[in-house]
Amino acid sequence: MNFNIGHFLKLTLVGLFMFCLSKTFAVPSQTLTVKPIPDSIEQQAFLLNGWRADRPNLLIFKDPFCPYCIKAIPRLDKLVGYNIYLFWAPILGNASKQRTYEFFHCERPVSEAILTSVAQRKKPECDGELQQDLVNQNNYYVSMYQINSVPSFYLQGQPVSLARLLKYQQSKSVSVMGVKPDWQRFVKLQQLPAWQAQSLLLLVAKQDVKQAGELVAKYQPEYLVTEIEVLQQHPELLGCKDNTGKCFNQKIKSYQQQKELFMLMFGDKLNFKQSLVFEHTGNFFSL
Repeated sequence: MNFNIGHFLKLTLVGLFMFCLSKTFAVPSQTLTVKPIPDSIEQQAFLLNGWRADRPNLLIFKDPFCPYCIKAIPRLDKLVGYNIYLFWAPILGNASKQRTYEFFHCERPVSEAILTSVAQRKKPECDGELQQDLVNQNNYYVSMYQINSVPSFYLQGQPVSLARLLKYQQSKSVSVMGVKPDWQRFVKLQQLPAWQAQSLLLLVAKQDVKQAGELVAKYQPEYLVTEIEVLQQHPELLGCKDNTGKCFNQKIKSYQQQKELFMLMFGDKLNFKQSLVFEHTGNFFSL
C-alpha cells in the first residue's frame, strides 16, 4: 500500500476544520428547550393579576374563538398563587388573527374588558392606534413556546394542565388531620415547588432514616417534615453537600424553628412514631 504524506496531511487539516466548524455552530440541546419567562416590567401589559417576587410565573395562551379558552376564563380568578401572563395565540384561522389584532388597539391587550368581550364573543370597544410593540412581544412568546393547541398553560416554562393548577391551589386550603396550615409560613420545610410535587407532605420517622432519600424520591413531597438525625444523614434534602458546612448550619436552624411551629399546631395528632404521606386532598397513609 502506498502512503502519500501530502494526501494524509490534507485529510487531517480538512478533518480538523470540520471539527472546529461543528463546535462553533453546534447548538446545545438544552438551549433549544429553554423557554423565556416574561419580565414584570417589559411585559407588564400582559399581566392579569399584578406581580409578586414570591410567586411563580404562569403563562397562558388562548385563541379568542376557542370554546375551551372561553370556558376557562371564569376559572382564572381561582389561580391566585401565580403571576399570570396571558398571550393571544390565534391558531384557528384568519378570524382569530383579526380579532386578536383588535385587542392591540386597546390600552391593554388582556384587560378585564377584553376578557369580557371574548367570553361574550363580541368585538372589543377599542379605537386606539395599533400598539405594534405589544403585538411583537405577544408573537415572540407564541413563537418561542411553539403554541399549536389552546388553551395552553406553562408554569415557569414547563407545560402544565389547568386541572393540575387548580388542584395545587385547592391543596393550600385542605385540612390535614383537622388542621389547615398556612403553608406560606413554612417555606423552609418545602422540598419541591407545587407544580412538581406529587404529594403534599411527607413525614419521615427516625426509624426510616436509611430510607429517607428513597421515600422523598418516591413520593416527591411539596413539604418534608422529619427529625434532625434524618437531615444529618441526608444533607441533600436541605440542598447542602454535607452536614458540617455553613450551608447546613444555617438551613438546619431555620428548618428546626419552622418544624417546631408546624408540629405545635397539631398537638399529639402528628408524631414521629411512623412515616406518613399526605396527598393534596388531605388524605394520608402510613408507610
